[in-house]
Amino acid sequence: MGYFRHSGFVIFATAALGGCSFQAALDKLVTPERQKELVAIAEGFCTDPPGARSLLHPEIANSTIEAAPALPRECPEGKATWQLASYDWKTNATPGLKERQEEVVVVGTSAGKWTTVSLRFYAQNDGPMQVTEWNVLGSKTKPPALEFIDQYETGARTMRIALPVLLLIVGGLVFWLVRRHRAKKRGA
Repeated sequence: MGYFRHSGFVIFATAALGGCSFQAALDKLVTPERQKELVAIAEGFCTDPPGARSLLHPEIANSTIEAAPALPRECPEGKATWQLASYDWKTNATPGLKERQEEVVVVGTSAGKWTTVSLRFYAQNDGPMQVTEWNVLGSKTKPPALEFIDQYETGARTMRIALPVLLLIVGGLVFWLVRRHRAKKRGA
């Protein structure tokens, strides 16, 4: 049957229509405990790259050691604020084989610098989730993941206003059509 994709877009779109904040929608998608764990793992790529090696799939474990010297220039300096900016997961629906995947983007901010840590996790059967792909990218401009959060929050605020107004308009239209139909019936 292949992968069942539980798209974060569907949950975020539904939550936005309901006027939920980005964090509330994220809480529906992934537990707060898992969010903290994912943020800590991503932060570990900047604060302790060799320590993050234990979470890597054996085929890519050496890549952290090779990249560790380059990570400080990509990572925020000093104390940074980290947040989960994107989360998506998939599971396998094939009988006899259980596969899980998570794709995560965590952003750290400090002194006008942003660091985006992208991680892809994979687990087969009842094995532990391991990082199969990772990337750490620093920038002086706000990353696209945070731009999405800003747009989401703006859309959610708009929906909190537009949805009740739309419901009132539709309700008024239905009321008017019913009254008009009844008046025509009585007149005939």
